[in-house]
Amino acid sequence: MKPLLAFFLSLTAATSADLTLLDAGKTDYQIVLPDALPSAALDESLVQTARLLQTAFWANKAEVVVVREKERDAAKPALMLGNTQFAQKNGLDVTKLRDWSFVHRVVGKDVIIAGHDHPSKAPTDNPRRPNWDRVGTAKAAVDFARQFMGVRFLYPDLPGYTPVSGAAKIDLLASPAIEFLPMQTMTVPESLNVTTTPLLRVNTAHPAGASFYDLAHNRFPRVDEQFGGHTWERAVPAELFAEHPEYFATISGSRLKPEGNGQYCLSNPDVQERIYLDLAGFFDKGYDSVDLGQPDGFRECQCEKCDALYGTGKDWSEKIWIFHRDVARRLEKSHPGKQVTMMSYILTAAPPKTFKAFPANTCIMLTGTNEEDIAPWRGIDVPRGFTGYVYNWCPNLGTRYTPMRTPGYIEQQVQRLAVNRIQSLYRDGPGQLFGLEGPVYYTMGRMFDDPANNHAKDLVPEFCEAAFLNKSIAFYMRAFYDELYHAIALYSDHIGTRTDVWTYKALPTDARGRKTVQDPFQLIAFLYTPRMLAAMEAHLAQSEKLAATPKVKTRLALVRTEFDYLKHFAKVVHLHQAWQMLPDTGSLHRLLDAIDARNAFIATLYVKGHQKEWHHILFPFPGHDAKHLQLAHDGYQEPYASTCFNWDTKAMRNAPPMGLKKLTIAKTTAKLTLDSPEWQNATAHALTLLPSLHTLPRNTTIRLLYDDKALHLRAEAEIGDTTTFTAFNRDRVLTNQEAIDLYLAPNPAQPLFYRLTQGANAASKYDALNGRITDVMDPRHGKDDPTWNGDWTSETRVDAKAKRWHAHLVIPFTTLGVEPPTKGITWKANFGRNHALPREVIDRAIWSSSLTSTSMDDTAVMGEMVFE
Repeated sequence: MKPLLAFFLSLTAATSADLTLLDAGKTDYQIVLPDALPSAALDESLVQTARLLQTAFWANKAEVVVVREKERDAAKPALMLGNTQFAQKNGLDVTKLRDWSFVHRVVGKDVIIAGHDHPSKAPTDNPRRPNWDRVGTAKAAVDFARQFMGVRFLYPDLPGYTPVSGAAKIDLLASPAIEFLPMQTMTVPESLNVTTTPLLRVNTAHPAGASFYDLAHNRFPRVDEQFGGHTWERAVPAELFAEHPEYFATISGSRLKPEGNGQYCLSNPDVQERIYLDLAGFFDKGYDSVDLGQPDGFRECQCEKCDALYGTGKDWSEKIWIFHRDVARRLEKSHPGKQVTMMSYILTAAPPKTFKAFPANTCIMLTGTNEEDIAPWRGIDVPRGFTGYVYNWCPNLGTRYTPMRTPGYIEQQVQRLAVNRIQSLYRDGPGQLFGLEGPVYYTMGRMFDDPANNHAKDLVPEFCEAAFLNKSIAFYMRAFYDELYHAIALYSDHIGTRTDVWTYKALPTDARGRKTVQDPFQLIAFLYTPRMLAAMEAHLAQSEKLAATPKVKTRLALVRTEFDYLKHFAKVVHLHQAWQMLPDTGSLHRLLDAIDARNAFIATLYVKGHQKEWHHILFPFPGHDAKHLQLAHDGYQEPYASTCFNWDTKAMRNAPPMGLKKLTIAKTTAKLTLDSPEWQNATAHALTLLPSLHTLPRNTTIRLLYDDKALHLRAEAEIGDTTTFTAFNRDRVLTNQEAIDLYLAPNPAQPLFYRLTQGANAASKYDALNGRITDVMDPRHGKDDPTWNGDWTSETRVDAKAKRWHAHLVIPFTTLGVEPPTKGITWKANFGRNHALPREVIDRAIWSSSLTSTSMDDTAVMGEMVFE
């Protein structure tokens, strides 16, 4: 087998004679299908594949019939699709074609176009992770159609989770997803005899797809394969905790009940056996490959047996590698010939230290595919090679709805993946912005055809000329895209997720990295300047004026929709910054008008008939409602929910502005208790109730003092008729319970934020440290880490008659890692109160906030405490 299309290109260049498939709207050819296939689903997929080739002839005024092999006209040449008798008689055994390999072969005047078509051996009922039939002939056909018939696959023709057979519902000729370029002649070399093995075995995302577009762009779904996941929780589900708490990690002296991801006691023999049996069970169902990975946000078990496990001490990276290796060894014996793909992620990002060779059935999935991620593995024997994650469209302070990568970035990435023989990919963040990033996805797909010889400088024009047809429109749209990709190049190549400076260390000796960009508004204002947006608008508007054909108008309408979303988004950011610079009524109302206009635009995207020209709506993304587009739900590295994008503009027009706060703290020498008289001389600071208020206002005040050893806080909070409060275990978040909340940043030189929460029940305490997790890939990075337990004390009292509860918190300076403050020292801080109501409704109050945020989690709105 020849692995790359480069072989095919050199071969065809050397030939002198061609077969003519079509000339001046006439053809002698027919399209022939096998008489039978292994399943009705595969048969329908090949019928639709034949219709695709038939449509390429129709687009050039030529009539071609599609027939079964037993019905073919022996007097006419044929395009023979799939595992025909003719292919078999000419020595082609499709079952020997590995993965998505395919054959293009001329035999006389006939052309064999075939891959391995077979149903999945291991069907699944999980709609989010389907196991697909392999339609290798469809891959063979889309590549043949592009190379010889002028067909360009520009946009997804089918929605996710839809196989090739779904094309039965599409008018392929009219679909804006596909362009059939006008061809005076269609020819193939008479000597054509090529077997092509695509570089990738799997290239998938959520949602997975297997349309003509996907296969043409080397986006291959899983076939008989589990790939790319955290699997321990699959083997030991959270619901086992009630019966078997011993399966779960011991943290701070007790078994950790799963809330989200489970964490496990790896030394427990039952846990080890369940993880093995989980993988063996997939092999027994017919899978050829399974994945194996530790939980996300991994937390080590602190029990003695785990500490002694494998003799690695506190080195949990090595424990996990040794355990995974041993599981693979067992599976190699029990299920020979199968594959285990182990996840290299955070703790296991670096190779093992105690061994250099993995079992023969092992593949490693690298969750980083940059050179620095790949290089450490070059001395390690991994018999089944490598797969990988790419984070191209996983936003870093941008959004899922704004562009992230450039064609140039993609070219270099694919070349690196090819050189390092990465055989499968999971796209974490699928990339769905087909209007603004269509050329980027097209470049990525075509680069995998021939990484050494294809280049973005050729592929972007190829896309534009096919998508927009008119040379003048293609000219303006290339200018449109050039302007966009120039603007985002710094983000794409250096600031985006998993690029070289998305994090940095202020000093080389720092243990903790920081995000290079921490303010999303700063990033967006830098990327999308008014000048750049105006230039793009001019190019797009000129293209729209010139558009004359339905397909081109439809494609431009998609670009327009996504670009208008981007403009509304950037306009709000720019006006917000203007209001921050000049916080007057005029600036505020211009900002509020822009937010209203943005929300009104988003509403139009959900009007019935939107994008009716497409078989399925491309923007907004499937399953994303208006709240998603308003950025009301924070995603991974998408911190917009508490920003101005989600203001209640009506209330904002009428409400007095909130603001950042500042207070002073007096020093005392008294031994303070909850009832010390010194509190009467301390200033009371009221917390501001946050809308929307669900019941009568419940006032909350705080008073602060300090001595030589500790900071003291006394809180007084009004309550209702409920005067008995539940006790919760340490590290149980109290955001939905009656509680006083403190957030302290005592050292401006360190990004460490201490969270202390005291419930109305004295036993209910919670504390956490934000900034403790240094690995930016860890999902806990930048979040409160509750495994930190500080040394602090508290006293509470509930006064049922007066309907108040009181608390006194004592926080030693040593607990916060600082020296006792001297006069004039300033800390950042915030204080909040959660007031629990029936049916899990919560009223909240806060001390310091702003028009941009009223969230206790937002460190940007912390006020200042000055020690007297």
